[in-house]
Amino acid sequence: MVLEGGLRKPEREAIKINDSKFWSEEDLDTELRRQFDVCHSCRRCFNLCDSFPKLFDLIDESPSMELDTVETSSFKNVVDACTLCDMCFMVSCPYVPPHEFAIDIPSIFIRYKAIENKKENNLVDAQIAKTDFNGKMGVLFSTIMNFLLNKKRILFRKLLSLLFGIDNTATLPRFNRTSFKEFFLKYKNKFDFKKHYNEKVLIFNTCYVNYNDSKIGEALVKVLEKNKVYMENFYEGCCKMPQLEQGKVHEVKLMAEKTAKKLKEKIDQGFKVIAPIASCALMIKSHWPLLSPDNKYVSLLAKSTMDIDEYIWDLSNRKGLSDGMKSLNRNITLHSSCHSRAQNIGPKSAQILKLIPNTRTVNVEKCSGHGGTWGIKKKWNKTARKVGLSAAKQVFKEDAIIASTCPLAGLHLQDIKEQKNLSNNKEKIYHPIELIAKSYGF
Repeated sequence: MVLEGGLRKPEREAIKINDSKFWSEEDLDTELRRQFDVCHSCRRCFNLCDSFPKLFDLIDESPSMELDTVETSSFKNVVDACTLCDMCFMVSCPYVPPHEFAIDIPSIFIRYKAIENKKENNLVDAQIAKTDFNGKMGVLFSTIMNFLLNKKRILFRKLLSLLFGIDNTATLPRFNRTSFKEFFLKYKNKFDFKKHYNEKVLIFNTCYVNYNDSKIGEALVKVLEKNKVYMENFYEGCCKMPQLEQGKVHEVKLMAEKTAKKLKEKIDQGFKVIAPIASCALMIKSHWPLLSPDNKYVSLLAKSTMDIDEYIWDLSNRKGLSDGMKSLNRNITLHSSCHSRAQNIGPKSAQILKLIPNTRTVNVEKCSGHGGTWGIKKKWNKTARKVGLSAAKQVFKEDAIIASTCPLAGLHLQDIKEQKNLSNNKEKIYHPIELIAKSYGF
C-alpha cells in the first residue's frame, strides 16, 4: 500500500559520490525520468520555483505529453533553474524518503551538476564562487571595491556584467574594512578570562560575516557576552555552498572532513558550534553529512552545530536570557529564508524576536528567489525577482523594522522593493541577532 510521506520526518539518503553508478550519465537519465514522472503526475510544486514550471512545460509541449518524448538535453534548463533551496524536499513533497518513491530533486540535481562540472568546468562561475579569495581581496581594497560595485557605477557594472555575467541591477554585498576574524582577535581579550562559564560556543564565522557584514558578528558577540557565554572563533574557509551549487562535490566533501576533524577536540570539550548565517548552518548540519555519511567527525560536527537563532532560543528555554532587553518602539517584519526553514528547526528566529518587550513580530515564510550566486546572474535575475515578488510584497507591507535570516535575501528583497516601488523604507534589513543586540542597547 502506497502512503504519502508528508506527515513523516524526511529521511534523506546519502549522496554516494564514490559509487561509479553516481557518475553514469545513462543511470542519471533513468533516475531523472523516474523522479520527473512522479512530479508530472503530482504537480504540487508548480508554483514553488522556476524549475517545476519548466519541467511541466517540457512535458506538456512534447508530442506525447509524456516524458518519453522529451529530449534528455532539455533537462539542463530545468536543473539550471534550481537554486538548491531545499523547499521541495523539506516542505512540499509528499514522496520524499521514507516513502517508497524516494523523491529527492535537490540531490538528483546536485548529481546532474557534478557530472556536468566533470565534463566542463566554467571558469567564470568558479571565480565567482571563490568567496574566500574574493573576500580577502575585497577587504584589502574595501574602499575602492565598495565604490565600484555600487549600482550607481554604471560603466563598471556593465563591464562586470560583460565579463562575469553579473546583472548590473543586482545589489552586491559590501566588504568590511577589516575581517570579523581580526575584530574577534582584539575583542576576545576582554572576556578571555571568563573560561569558567558553563556555556561555551565556537563561532563559525562564515564568509559573509567575515568579509561582508561583520556587524552581524559583532552583535552576536555582544549578545553572547551579555548572557555569560564563553566564546571562541573558528574560520579556515568557506562551507562550500557556492561550490555545491556548481556540482563540485569532491571539493565540498574534502572541506567537510578537514573542518570536522579540526573541530572534534573543541566539541569534546563541550563547545557548541554556532553559525550566524543560515546557509552555512544548513551546509554543516545537512549537506556535509550527505556527502560524507560514513565520516564520524562530520556526523559529530553536524549534531553539535546550531543556527545562531536556534541557539539563542535554546539558551532562553534552558537558562533564560539576561535582563535588559527593551522595546524597539516599532514592530518587526521577519523574512524567514528557505535555508532557515530547510534546517527543520521551526521558526526560531521569529521566536527570539518575540522576546523583545512590547514588539509585535510578523513572520513571512516565503522564498526571496535569490539563491546565492544564482540570483545575481544576468541570466536568472529577472526570474529571481519574479519568484521573490510575493515575499517582497509581504515584507514591505507594513511600516516596520525589517529583518531576514539571510542577508543576501535581504539585499535581493530591497532590489525588488525599489523596482516595484513597494515601500519608502530605506533602512538596512537586519539579521535577527542584530535586533536582539539593539534591544539590549548595544
